[in-house]
Amino acid sequence: MAQIDNPCWFTTKKINSHLYLTTENYFFEGNRSNIWLIRGKARDLIIDCGLGVCDLKKHLENLNLLSKDRECIVLCTHSHFDHSGGANHFENECKVLIHQDDYQGLRNGWQEETLNYVKATQFLQQPYQNFSTRDYRVPATKCEPIMDGHRIDLGANDELIVLHAPGHTQGSIVCYYPRTKSLFTGDFVYNCNHGSELLDWLPTSSVQEYLKSANYMLDFLQEHEIKNIYPGHFQILNDKNRVQELLQQYIDSKDDCCSIAKASCFQAVTKCFFRTDCFRCCH
Repeated sequence: MAQIDNPCWFTTKKINSHLYLTTENYFFEGNRSNIWLIRGKARDLIIDCGLGVCDLKKHLENLNLLSKDRECIVLCTHSHFDHSGGANHFENECKVLIHQDDYQGLRNGWQEETLNYVKATQFLQQPYQNFSTRDYRVPATKCEPIMDGHRIDLGANDELIVLHAPGHTQGSIVCYYPRTKSLFTGDFVYNCNHGSELLDWLPTSSVQEYLKSANYMLDFLQEHEIKNIYPGHFQILNDKNRVQELLQQYIDSKDDCCSIAKASCFQAVTKCFFRTDCFRCCH
């Protein structure tokens, strides 16, 4: 994809002294990802990169939030297009990290693993002249695989810890930031009407893995003081009890074989949908 500098495409706001949130406000809210920039003590970290239809790197540089004189690391919470599409804008100057189980999808730009579900009706405004959703793809991106427990050093004992939380995708992660007692959860958990709505039926998903991860994260939340949860979509959560409630609701919604089989059947349909590019003719 072309690296287009469109100053109107992104909106960035300061959350606190070291954290910034960027969104693509002309894209459909349901798939509009939260792009997080942590200003570390020695280097910066970007968590998720948005669609990639416009140049996120250039946007942040224009705001003086990134500098060529200061190291920046990019971390994708998983391989889906709305989180990894912009990673290629950073690949030549920054280290791009993704869990090893999603690595091949981003490294090779594979359609099913990156999901690539983009329709013209999802854009409230065209990102640039002659943009076509039919041609949209997550490009093959130079990146490095990481594993559960990987520590991202931001300098002076300032670090984030990667927690593998498969389910939404095989390589989905949550990031624990001890310094601020916070979690960056990607698409693993976010505020929705009910925990049963968490997406486990996509071609990349696994109900069984999601259940294991949900139980693991419930234990983690019980054992750690967490003040803020920064999800991959929708609003910031300042109450870990809400996250615990959502995860418990998800677990309870899968308490019988029928509910698990239902998700598995729907997943089989969506796999065909994406493998055949079926949605691209439905604009």
